[in-house]
Amino acid sequence: MERTPDKNKQIQSLAPGSGITPDYHDLVSNFELSYKATPSTEQLTSLIHYHECFELILYVSADIEAYIDDTHYNLHTHDVLIVPPRKLHKIVYPQPQNYIRYVFYFTGEHIEKAFDSHKASKALNLFMDQTYQKASLSVREFLRINYIMRNMYEHISEDQKQDMHLLNTYSSLILQELYIIFASRPPADMTNKMLSPVEQILKYINDHYSENITLEELEEKFYLNKSYICRIFRKTMGISLINYIQHKRILEAQQMLLTTDASIINISLECGFSNLQHFYRVFKKMTNLTPNEYKKNQSRTKLGQPILLQSFKEHKT
Repeated sequence: MERTPDKNKQIQSLAPGSGITPDYHDLVSNFELSYKATPSTEQLTSLIHYHECFELILYVSADIEAYIDDTHYNLHTHDVLIVPPRKLHKIVYPQPQNYIRYVFYFTGEHIEKAFDSHKASKALNLFMDQTYQKASLSVREFLRINYIMRNMYEHISEDQKQDMHLLNTYSSLILQELYIIFASRPPADMTNKMLSPVEQILKYINDHYSENITLEELEEKFYLNKSYICRIFRKTMGISLINYIQHKRILEAQQMLLTTDASIINISLECGFSNLQHFYRVFKKMTNLTPNEYKKNQSRTKLGQPILLQSFKEHKT
């Protein structure tokens, strides 16, 4: 009989010859795999958050919803979902269920190791593309990826002296299989999709975060009462509209700090802050760092660690 991985077992590894057991991510800093099984009796909390790396979720058993940036997904058993780095997202659990999934975190550096130089850039662009974030797998596709993930996880969980070459091979195989699956499918047609009011508001924020967004403007744009807008947004996303806009702006500012030489004042203006002092205050509140400190301190979080928008409590992906 096939053995099922232990529920929510933590991934750890023994450093050869060291005599100590460090966290798994300390040995393999560009990928990490976990298996999570949540029974229907356990209450799940939906919290909007983001990661500094890619997150790949293979749903073994699920009937849930997800918001990634401004896109809503219905997710079911045998679906696979990619969440790119620094994308605000939230998992919604509409009903009690046995929720089982593999969660695989990986970085752009691991993509470069998994493919040759020509295909690596294609894979990176594909995994970042909004129209390729979800796929419903055939039985054959699911069994193939599930087999690789299960074997990789069992090796991590059971073997004290882990073969890092084997783990790298498993993790590269996951990305290669994923690339084949998504590259063989047409991009999702986002143009004809009927959007809910919250999805329309999220899309508007993503397109206009650099501008001054007011409730009056949204009321006029979407023909909805501003009190209703605030109420449905908080009910759906678990965070106030104003808070979400601020976090979106700070995320974009972080990206500019790490990838451009723009001055802090120009970054603040580009990200919708008309007042530099206000930008510093919001940035420090949300990151516990000043913009200058953030730019100097790029290794802030453990691989896959969720960065929550309202609290730093542990949550389930």
